[in-house]
Amino acid sequence: MDSQSRQNHYLAVEAGDCKKKSFMDKAKEHKKEIAIGAAVVLSVVAVVLIVKNREALMAVMKPAHIEDVLTNSLVTTNNTVPIITETIPKNIPGNSLTGITNVRGHIRNLPEGWKPSVSKLELAEKLGYCLDDHQTWVDSYTKLAA
Repeated sequence: MDSQSRQNHYLAVEAGDCKKKSFMDKAKEHKKEIAIGAAVVLSVVAVVLIVKNREALMAVMKPAHIEDVLTNSLVTTNNTVPIITETIPKNIPGNSLTGITNVRGHIRNLPEGWKPSVSKLELAEKLGYCLDDHQTWVDSYTKLAA
């Protein structure tokens, strides 16, 4: 501390203005120093871990016998693709269809700008349904259910 700041400090102590600072206030004042210290500590820890585990890291980064693997995979004795002679079943367990579902006629909302056909409007009216301008009638149909 220089002489002027010492003098101000002693004056503040004598006047009773000296307050204890909280940990957060001290941390805010010294955040740059704290960040530099944390970076240094993390760097040292990283270097120690890398040096200590160098063998394991090198084994992971450099696969063993990579040249042998590449050479053996390129050498083939027969360049033809085998023909599959077995038949593939049409009903694969787990993917087979469970049955036929009947879907009743219903009202469908049309996308914006679409209009229903006159025949569908007449059919819906005949069946007792009153459709809006953006709706149409869908006839009943059957579908395969999975």
